[in-house]
Amino acid sequence: MTSWEFLTSAWDWKPSVLIGCIALLIAYTVAVRLHFTRRFLAFLAAIILLLVALASPLDRLADDYLFSAHMAKHMLLVLVIPALLLMGTPSRAMRKIVWRPLIRLNVPLFTWTVGIAAMALWHIPALFNAALASQPLHILEHLSLLAAGTIFWWPVLSPLREERLSPVPSAVAYLFSACLACTVIGILLTFTSPGTYSIPNVVNRDGRVLALVRDGWGISAETDQQMAGLLMWVPGCLIYLSAIMAMFARWYRSKDYVSAEGEIA
Repeated sequence: MTSWEFLTSAWDWKPSVLIGCIALLIAYTVAVRLHFTRRFLAFLAAIILLLVALASPLDRLADDYLFSAHMAKHMLLVLVIPALLLMGTPSRAMRKIVWRPLIRLNVPLFTWTVGIAAMALWHIPALFNAALASQPLHILEHLSLLAAGTIFWWPVLSPLREERLSPVPSAVAYLFSACLACTVIGILLTFTSPGTYSIPNVVNRDGRVLALVRDGWGISAETDQQMAGLLMWVPGCLIYLSAIMAMFARWYRSKDYVSAEGEIA
């Protein structure tokens, strides 16, 4: 099997995933009353990445062959997709679809703990392996990562301005400390002994794909383990650092620091 053959044949259009994505798009369309803005591009990107995470060849690799692919899927679910969903939702629509008394997510210690705990707990070997052995628990894992990611990003990227942390120093400190925590988790995973984490669904493996992964791509079990840790360690922190830069840009543009005449106050 060639890489191209695998990439074109390994799509799995799960009904639950398709229905969920279509439902999100319908809910968005109703909420904005067909008045789409540039924010819709971020929301649409989140839906596309959700399909990539749960229906593309990445999902096949993650479930049957590579721990590193599983890590990449988790990174999308907890760090990237929730951020894009929040960035893509207009404040007016958010006020319509969220019951105001339930919005109590502007407690940074709580939201930070939820986001980091989700990444840490689901990568404890016993829990990780249990999720791979149980489809219901695996689904719960995905849903909890999406929910925890949304809660984590809420104080930073909430469509409701009054719910956001001040860009500097609060949001920067919030994100930088998360980057440090992500670094620690990534380091631990990078240097964990190969075999600690079960390779998903061994019975479902296709020998041709396994040969492609091991021989064609040259990814051994040890390399796979190290790649998984490095994915959380480096790209994960780059996501936080990119958000930190965005917070500095938001702070620079804020009315508190820029006069109405466009001069720095």
